[in-house]
Amino acid sequence: MFPVIENRNSNFKVLNMLFASDRHGSLSLSVVGVCKANATASTQAYSIRRAAMNLLVVFVITALFCAPGFSAKKKKGPEVAKPVNLVWPPPPEKPRIRYIKSLSSNEDIEPPKKKGWLAKLINEEDARRVIGMLRPAGMATDSKGRLYVADTNRAVVFVFDQENKKLSFIGSEGQGRLSGPFGIAIDKNDTVYVSDTRLKKVNIYSSDGVLTNAISRISGQELVNPAGLALDEPNGRLYIADTRGHQVFACDLKNLGNGARFGKRGEGDDEFNFPTAIAVDKSGNIYVTDTMNFSVKLFDKNFKFIRKLGKEHGLGIGSFDRPKGIAIDSEGNIYVVDATFSNFQIFNSSGKLLLFIGSFGSEPGGFRLPSSIFIDKKDQIYVSDQANRRVDMFQFLGGN
Repeated sequence: MFPVIENRNSNFKVLNMLFASDRHGSLSLSVVGVCKANATASTQAYSIRRAAMNLLVVFVITALFCAPGFSAKKKKGPEVAKPVNLVWPPPPEKPRIRYIKSLSSNEDIEPPKKKGWLAKLINEEDARRVIGMLRPAGMATDSKGRLYVADTNRAVVFVFDQENKKLSFIGSEGQGRLSGPFGIAIDKNDTVYVSDTRLKKVNIYSSDGVLTNAISRISGQELVNPAGLALDEPNGRLYIADTRGHQVFACDLKNLGNGARFGKRGEGDDEFNFPTAIAVDKSGNIYVTDTMNFSVKLFDKNFKFIRKLGKEHGLGIGSFDRPKGIAIDSEGNIYVVDATFSNFQIFNSSGKLLLFIGSFGSEPGGFRLPSSIFIDKKDQIYVSDQANRRVDMFQFLGGN
C-alpha cells in the first residue's frame, strides 16, 4: 500500500492510493481522491507528484514482470540430477566398478542458503557463494571420511566434509600458506602431509589444519620438485616423488631430517625421467609412475628394482603414454591414471591387465587430463580430473 500524500499548501488531498487485484489475478491501480483546486500552481504541483508516482509504479511492475526467469506459472525448483547407473564391465558381465558421483565445489555438499529479498527479486536460484576447484591434484581421506584435494591453481587444499555438509580449506593463510600444492598423504592420527612444488617442501599439518612442521631437505639433500606422496607407516616412511630431481626420497617419520633416496635421471630400470606418483602395497613394495619413461616401476622396500608394470610404451590398452597417479585397492590390484588415454587401467598384482575405465569427455565416466588417483579403506576410488575441474568417485565392487 502506498502512503497518503498530502499537499498542505493547497486544498488538494490524496486520501487513499493502493494496489488492488481483480478476480482474474490482474493488477489495477485504484486512486480515490477528493480534490479542491483553487489555483493553477497547486494543480501543477499535483501533476508533478502524480507523474512521479506513476513512474515509480511502472518501475516496480517492470522489475517484477521482466526479471530474468519470471513466469506467470508456478516456478519450478532447481532440477535434481538423475542418478547415473554406470558400471564396468557393462552387462552381462559381472560389474567390478561403479560410478558414484563427482565433486567440484561447495555446491556439491552444502545445503542451499536462504535467499534474501534481492535474490528473490532477480530470481537468483541460490544465495551461496560458489567456490570451485580449478586444478585438482593429489587426494587423501582422513579417519572421519573427509576428502582432501590439493588444488594447484587455487593454492589451497579443499576439505570436503560430506557427512556434515561443509567445505573448508588448509593452507590458505599464515605460516602454513601454500603456493603450489600437489601431493597429499594422511596418517592414522590424521596428520596431513602436503607437497608444494613451488615452495619445494612438504608441509605437515595437524588434524585441524595448523602447520606443525615442514620438510625441505632429507639427509642434506634439498627437495627440487616434490610431487606425489605415499605413507608406509609400518616401516616408518614417507615417500616423496621428486619429479624434476628425477629421484624418490624415503623420509624417516621419526626423524624427518633423515632418510634415503634412490634413482637418478635416465632410462634404466633403476632410473627415472620425471617420476610423478608413488603407491605402497601391504608388503612394503614401492610402485612409481615414471611419466616420461612411459612406465610404472616396482621396487622392494630396500629400493631394489623388481619389474615394470604393463606393456612397453605405446597407444594400446595395457601400455602407457603419460602415466600419472597410482593407487592400490584392498585386493592388491594396481590402478594407473594415464593423462593421454583419459582413463585409468587396472592390473592385478602380477601385472596382468584386468580392466580400463574412462575415455575423453565431460560426461560421467569421461575424463579430461586426469592427474591423480586415491583409494580409501572402503575401496572408494577418487580420480582428480584437471580440465573438468572435479573429482570423480567410483566404488570397487570386488573382483571375486
